[in-house]
Amino acid sequence: MDKNYWKGIYSKQSEGEQPSLFARYIAETHDIEGKGIIELGCGNGRDAIFFANANAQVTALDQCDNIIELLNYRYRTVENLNFKCADFTCLDDNNKYDIVYSRFTLHSISKKQEEKVTSWAFRNLNPNGRLCIEVRGQKNEIYQVGTPIDGEPDAFILNDHYRRFIHFESFCKELNSLGFKLDYAKEQRGFAPYKGTDETYIRIVASK
Repeated sequence: MDKNYWKGIYSKQSEGEQPSLFARYIAETHDIEGKGIIELGCGNGRDAIFFANANAQVTALDQCDNIIELLNYRYRTVENLNFKCADFTCLDDNNKYDIVYSRFTLHSISKKQEEKVTSWAFRNLNPNGRLCIEVRGQKNEIYQVGTPIDGEPDAFILNDHYRRFIHFESFCKELNSLGFKLDYAKEQRGFAPYKGTDETYIRIVASK
């Protein structure tokens, strides 16, 4: 969803942006060297580049062909970093990964697509692999702001951009039902402060 919206956002961003606090958290709390990481919705690539610089084997997906083309050109000599233009809600490959990483992407897809993605992640993670998620939930400060979408509970259009706000407790139960163990699961402020704001987000690390 919102492919043209994100194309515009990424085209304004520059090379060398710092990794997110979530990416730093994953690198600090897990041994990622040599591990296979797939990022679902890599955007400008800052977290994927950070993981690759930490010697992980990184595959980073995004549906915006303009940013993927640019990133592949910029990092064409980095052997452990591969950018692909793909819709992460439609993955059917049987590759195995140690980490499935999703930051600020699950709230950009429908509930049905989310269920498809989390099921895919469980199937395609290696034993003891981890699903790492940061996402907007229903305690987020802009929940219910914007135009509601018919037939999609908790989804809204704000500034021409789709967002669906996840119910934290229900989502945790759904991950458990797939077979995931929740190693870390919180909904609070402090995860992603940005330009003087500090909104409430969900952060989850679940192991297979």
